[in-house]
Amino acid sequence: MTSSPRATQRPLFTFLARPSKLSLALSLGVLSLLLPAAVNLPAAPAQAGTCASNCGPKPIRFIPGEQVKVELVNRTAGMILLEEVQGSDPIPVSPTRSFRLTRRGGTIENSSVVFWDSLGNPLEVEISQPQKDILRIEVNPGFRVPGDRSIYLQDDGSIQIL
Repeated sequence: MTSSPRATQRPLFTFLARPSKLSLALSLGVLSLLLPAAVNLPAAPAQAGTCASNCGPKPIRFIPGEQVKVELVNRTAGMILLEEVQGSDPIPVSPTRSFRLTRRGGTIENSSVVFWDSLGNPLEVEISQPQKDILRIEVNPGFRVPGDRSIYLQDDGSIQIL
């Protein structure tokens, strides 16, 4: 009578196929050595400081009711079109060029500036306030769709990027 090959085969590493008491004891021993080291890790020291040391850039705000000049700088390789939502025609802004709008109503009424790439590429903006009455919009190539498309100047003097 011949025995089947399956009946005589045994796993090469029997200690991996079936945990033994020895491997379980070794695992618990290693764990007991590592656990106290993990429990006794030093805590990060507390840091005290003022907002000026950790708070980031100051938010951009304009004085409500005052006139605001909007400057758009095209830092892309394509043509950017700029439009005031109040019904103006789109204004083309060539690559590496800038264009300045003087807002008619300042911050008295909520108003927007809409911009887009002539080829439909996504854009990303960085805004700054170089002077108290100037809003500078630097338009850069974007990498997420749909990207930034407008700046909303609210009547309370705050700015929102949409």
